Amino acid sequence: VNLPTRDKGQERERFPTIVHSLIDAAKKYPERSAVICDGNSLTYEEVNLAAASLAITLRQRGIKSGDRIAVIAPASLQLPQIIFGVMGAEAQVTMMNPNFTQRELEPLFRISEPKAVLCHPKLRRTLLRLSKKLGFEVISISDELWCNSNDWVIDRLPNGANMAVLLFTGGTTGLSKGVPHTHEQVIASLLAIEDRWPTSLDCEVFLNIPPLFHIVGLYHGCFQPVFGRSTALLISRFEPEEVFNLINKYRVSILIAGVPAAYIAMLNHPAFDKVNYKSIRFACGGGAPLAKETLHEWERRTGVPALEGYGMTEGAPTCNNPFSGERRVLSVGKPVYGIELEIVDVATGTIEMNDGEHGEIRVRGSHIAGGYFNNAEATSSAFRENWLYTGDIAYRDRDGFIYIVDRAKDMAIVSGFNVFPREIDEILMAHPHIKEAASIAVPDAEKGEVIKAFVCLNDGSNLTEDQIKDYCREDLVGYKIPKQIIFQEGLPKTPVGKIDKNQLRK
Repeated sequence: VNLPTRDKGQERERFPTIVHSLIDAAKKYPERSAVICDGNSLTYEEVNLAAASLAITLRQRGIKSGDRIAVIAPASLQLPQIIFGVMGAEAQVTMMNPNFTQRELEPLFRISEPKAVLCHPKLRRTLLRLSKKLGFEVISISDELWCNSNDWVIDRLPNGANMAVLLFTGGTTGLSKGVPHTHEQVIASLLAIEDRWPTSLDCEVFLNIPPLFHIVGLYHGCFQPVFGRSTALLISRFEPEEVFNLINKYRVSILIAGVPAAYIAMLNHPAFDKVNYKSIRFACGGGAPLAKETLHEWERRTGVPALEGYGMTEGAPTCNNPFSGERRVLSVGKPVYGIELEIVDVATGTIEMNDGEHGEIRVRGSHIAGGYFNNAEATSSAFRENWLYTGDIAYRDRDGFIYIVDRAKDMAIVSGFNVFPREIDEILMAHPHIKEAASIAVPDAEKGEVIKAFVCLNDGSNLTEDQIKDYCREDLVGYKIPKQIIFQEGLPKTPVGKIDKNQLRK
């Protein structure tokens, strides 16, 4: 396999699992702050001992190697030690959204079949109702879980081949799917992250905005700080003013912003320009594209580079714009260390496209999952001949930079022409009076399909539908111009902050 060579990034000691990285950090720097949340902190020694104690407690409750344990709790001081404790018990930590209703959680439990669930006490009643149906143990998170004073049993630690995490896709194209990753794949992901977005050992302060049940939040906000023996700042709920206070108080060096909605909320806050951003080396994220105007405004007002990447729950990252080196606006960068990426024809998935030609991205590599958990049909559709077919339409320029065009399933066919709604979203988002925009395809008796756009205006704007269409005509051919424009106060979001086009279609 012709894999990209390693680019940048400080060499790290190779451990078989991220649990071993935690143990190493606690031995070398026991008094260093490992995690800070809501003004409280825990040292590496405290997190390590609590995780070891939880692993012993879980084994005493009958948890065996390979069992899955669901973790359903908001970000907190204790959440990292829970995650490490579950993995340290040789179990697979299964992250779920604590804001989900019983109806939304039930299919995730049916997919993952956990032996037990560790949950915030407020969720206990809801989960007990589900446990009667599905037969798992409900364990409320409390200090009693880590009151055991024993250290790790070294010969009972997981190995690289053991399953580490089970994450769920966002469900933006249908029902969520469970994606399992081994410990080897987690470490490979961290090495790929460090390749293009390098951090320094023993000195970084990470501020993480995305939730830890999402791959961006879990890997950047929980695993990467431990991988670098650094400090993680977690927030239980995203509020721009709280982010600003933490940046100034703790001299944040790495800002994990996540999806564009976080950048937009911070930029629109009246206190944004009063913050000192000089300590931040870079901001980064993924999950959805950052509009060109938003990226430029962020970098102009902060002086901090906003690094974009491309990945998915099935494996992240796959492409990144580098911290050092050339970055191109609207591109997700080049394939990262450990990844082979091809752009192939949509019809057969076997013919590699030429530079500049649109096709579907397929990837394979050291940190890409091997399939979906308990879903043979979806696995056979997406994972074919050792490739993951992503469903994302993209092209590669002659210098190797990758540009995401849209989801294959989002593509519209208007009067026989292929139209990618993301292109229209970019045009709309560049208008100075438009805060958010999203376009979808809808049936049309005359043209087969047409574009329908949903727009959220800036406060005080009186922009009309006709004015928006006139604006679009400056940059779009006629068949791409939205036939209908709907004005809304806000656009629906998925649990991780992406614009939810499924809801818009309803």
